[in-house]
Amino acid sequence: MAYLLAKSTVEDFEAWRASFDKNDSFRTEHGEQGYQTFQSVDDPNEVVVLFDWDDNEDPRAFFGSEEMRERMAQAGVKGMPDMSVVKMVDQKSAIEPSA
Repeated sequence: MAYLLAKSTVEDFEAWRASFDKNDSFRTEHGEQGYQTFQSVDDPNEVVVLFDWDDNEDPRAFFGSEEMRERMAQAGVKGMPDMSVVKMVDQKSAIEPSA
């Protein structure tokens, strides 16, 4: 599983969210397997999304494609998101004791 961490500033969070949801199947067709969405407590128009991505697809190529850039612009994303492909090293839930 690959993960893509994307941080964006959007014009209007609610409008962006509606467009993000509308594009769900488009992302899934290109390798997305899930996501977590976060919103800054200081700026509601600052959004971070952690995408779960199919290992056989390159999420950077997908998000850099002309079609996806157009969809992001229509959704109100300001500029290109700051993106990093990351791998999970460790995970702990709040109820698990530390090792």
